[in-house]
Amino acid sequence: MKTLFLLLATTFIVSASPHITYDNFPLGTEDKPLILRTYFPDPGLEPEYFANHHAASKSPQYNPNKGEDAKGEFTPIPGFPAAIGVNHGTALSYIFDTVECRVAYAWQGGFVDMFPYWGDTQRGNRISYDYVPRLVGTLFYKANPTSKLFIDGKPFVSLPNPKYTGYDIKDNIPTFLFSRGGHEFSMRIIPKKDAPLSLTFTLSSTENIKITYGEPTDPTATNSLTQTITGANLGTYQGYQRELNLKEASVANGLTLFNNLGCSACHSIDGSVGHGPTLAGIFNTPRPIEGSDKPVQGDDAYILESIKDPAAKTTKNFPPNYMPPYKLKDLEYESLLLYIKSLAQPE
Repeated sequence: MKTLFLLLATTFIVSASPHITYDNFPLGTEDKPLILRTYFPDPGLEPEYFANHHAASKSPQYNPNKGEDAKGEFTPIPGFPAAIGVNHGTALSYIFDTVECRVAYAWQGGFVDMFPYWGDTQRGNRISYDYVPRLVGTLFYKANPTSKLFIDGKPFVSLPNPKYTGYDIKDNIPTFLFSRGGHEFSMRIIPKKDAPLSLTFTLSSTENIKITYGEPTDPTATNSLTQTITGANLGTYQGYQRELNLKEASVANGLTLFNNLGCSACHSIDGSVGHGPTLAGIFNTPRPIEGSDKPVQGDDAYILESIKDPAAKTTKNFPPNYMPPYKLKDLEYESLLLYIKSLAQPE
């Protein structure tokens, strides 16, 4: 049964980049991923997946004025415990579950919105009783209670006593170390180059065992297996939904939305190269599109379509399906449009 935690989480960050404290939209890069341990949301894993998790103890209400417990119980805040999040920029994000010792889920196009955890970057107030970060991007893989992995013909998930040891860093990439069923394993996960909605993992052991995927037995199997998993769009996530209650569409409100939605994580406004195309001077300029020799004009319709349905037209030299579609209010769309139109061509 899935664990529910009430206690505060501690976030550990290992990256070649500077500290990201209070950065609500942290991102690593494809070659130098960001590693973050904190609460993570459950995107709808089946209850049977959490075979080795346990229910947290019930917590009584507490009266600070009387200094004693009160009638009733606290409702725990649901969060994915004991997970390590790894982000390779927009190329790949995944959660390694240190209880089950397997990848719980994976997504592309972003990482997490830490706003519920950090709060406003100027004030630092977390969201009371709701500090689980929200996903940003396109979910493409969720682990099933069963697994296509087999160890000497036995299902990987049937091996008892999973025990997480830690992880090593080599060439900036983490390798997770754990044991299960008395066997020692290591797992390394990387993005699949030029293949959206996919990841590649390598499961290895120093022991003389056979690791297979898809079929229980394979006469050519060895103690190391590399497999690519390609998924499908299982849902798009936009982070924590902030209520701005706009009264009018304006450039200033568009800038606020641009920052609140984490657009700057992928799109620069000065012409510099990012995970996504720069927004500098795109209004009324030709936009080269993948799969077409004819560019389209960066008019109002194109900009709005790119926000509402980013996969409709992918800018050349950028991978598809990385940006989630944004469902906003009319004034929010109009404000973003005004802000993007205000961005001048870089000098």
